[in-house]
Amino acid sequence: MAGAGNGNEATWRVLAGIGGVGVGIGLIAGVPVLSLMGALFVFVGLIGLMATRSK
Repeated sequence: MAGAGNGNEATWRVLAGIGGVGVGIGLIAGVPVLSLMGALFVFVGLIGLMATRSK
């Protein structure tokens, strides 16, 4: 993986990706709870990714 600083970066990317998929499915299916949970995963993943990259 080009530009990967360490193994944790991939973990945070996967977490944000899973959240993005959850948001998409929740919006398409009309399930707001799934969209909200997916958004939470996206935010946590992005915060973790930014913290990993700042080191």
